[in-house]
Amino acid sequence: MAKKIFELFGYSPNDTSAIAAKARKEQTCPSIGGLCCKEIGSASNRIRSGVCAIKDKDGEPVVICPIRLYADDYALLATVTKIAFKIDDVELVDGRQIANHPTNKNANLVAVFGKGWGGELRVPGRPIRGRKSSSFFVDWILARLDGEKKLVEFAALEVQTMDTIGSYRAEREAILNGVEHVGKSAGPNWENVNKRILPQLIYKGHLLERESLCQSGLFFACPDAVYNKIMDRLGCELADYPLKNNSLTFVPIRLCEPAGDGVPRALKALRPKTTTIQQVQIAFSSPTNLPEAGSYEKAIRAALGEN
Repeated sequence: MAKKIFELFGYSPNDTSAIAAKARKEQTCPSIGGLCCKEIGSASNRIRSGVCAIKDKDGEPVVICPIRLYADDYALLATVTKIAFKIDDVELVDGRQIANHPTNKNANLVAVFGKGWGGELRVPGRPIRGRKSSSFFVDWILARLDGEKKLVEFAALEVQTMDTIGSYRAEREAILNGVEHVGKSAGPNWENVNKRILPQLIYKGHLLERESLCQSGLFFACPDAVYNKIMDRLGCELADYPLKNNSLTFVPIRLCEPAGDGVPRALKALRPKTTTIQQVQIAFSSPTNLPEAGSYEKAIRAALGEN
C-alpha cells in the first residue's frame, strides 16, 4: 500500500540522512525545536505523533499539525503582522513581557499573545438565561503598541491545519522500525471544513467586528490544500475587499519542494485573500455547487436495485 505519511518528525520518511534519522530517534520537532508536542493515543498509551503532513487521495501533501506552520522562528506571525498593520519592520515580543521590554520609540513593537508566547487570551462568553457560557479565544492576538507601549490596534489570527480520519499509528511505527507498512492509514477529514472550520470563522469574525481596535479583522492561516477545499465548499468567487474591522483574510501556506535530504521543506505564504465575514457567511449558507436535484433519490433507487 502506498505511504500516506508525508513528513515524520519534520522530514520525509524516505530521507535517510543522519539528521532526519536523529529527529525520528529523539522524536524532536524541527519546526520550533524541542520534543514533538503533538500526542496521540489513550491516556495510558500516549505517544508523540511526529506526523507533520500526510498525503490526500491524489498524493498531494496536507499539513495536519499546526506547529508545522510555525517554522522559521514563527515567521507566519511576522507575515500576518506586516499585512495587518501595513508595516515592513516589526519587533514581536511576548505579550506578558512587555513591561520588562526596553522602550524604543522608533520600533514597531507588537505584543504577541498565543501558546508559547504570552499565552492565549480568553474572553468570557456572554451569560445566557442566567447560565455562564463557555469562554472564547483565538489562537493569536497581535497587538500593535505605540512608543509608550500603549495599545493602538490589534489583529486576530487563527491557524488551522486538517484533522484526520482513520489512524496513521501503524504506518508511523512501521517507518520508525524500518519495515514495510501493510494495511490502511489515515486520510484528511475534509468534512471538518463544513462542521468546524467555517462556522468558527464566521462566529469569531462577527465577534471581532464589534472591536473598535481590531481594524483589520480576522486572519486565517492554513495549508493551501485546506484553503482550496474551503473555496470549493463555498462554491463561488468571493469578492475582494480592503482590510477593515469585518474582514476575513485567508493566508494559504504551501510546503515548498525539498532542498535535499536533511533539510526540512520550507514554507511559502501565498497571496492572501481578503474578503468579509458577511461574504463567507452568505456563501456558506447558500452554496451554489450543490449536486443535481434528485441525487438522493437516484442513490436510493440504485441501492434498491430499481432501474
